[in-house]
Amino acid sequence: MAAIGLMMAVGAHAQYLNDSQTPFYQGKFYVGASASSASLAYSKNTDFALGLNAKAGYLFMDNVMALGVVGFDSQKNFDNITMQIGAGARYYFEQNGIYLGAIAKYAHSKAGESFSDFRPEVHAGYCFFLGRHVTIEPEVYYEHSFKNSDYSGFGLRLGFGLYY
Repeated sequence: MAAIGLMMAVGAHAQYLNDSQTPFYQGKFYVGASASSASLAYSKNTDFALGLNAKAGYLFMDNVMALGVVGFDSQKNFDNITMQIGAGARYYFEQNGIYLGAIAKYAHSKAGESFSDFRPEVHAGYCFFLGRHVTIEPEVYYEHSFKNSDYSGFGLRLGFGLYY
């Protein structure tokens, strides 16, 4: 029990990095990238998936970030390629680095016949700080397709972020 208590105490203070400010304070900029792959994403439309996302954000108030995303997804062995662009927000729970977010995305797919789609996403993740500015960010997400429910799906992303 003592070891578990010690791990919880270290985890609760690890995000502060001996700084008087929390890591998610107003005025910080964020740049990140993430990937999801065949074993990390699922939708009815896909057996194989590869996704890459680039993200940029700005904490316009403590613990709240405006976020922009550009992404590339490939499904069914690169037969279906989708480009996405979107904007949203994240809320950071100050004490532990856990965040919740939502993004409204526009997707354009080139699969046999091209189509466009509105795909809102919700996600939750954790910022594990490797240093003062660098994080590893695992997150789970659900993306809903309004064009065809077969393109809706959930998955796991692994990314990194830079907070300045």
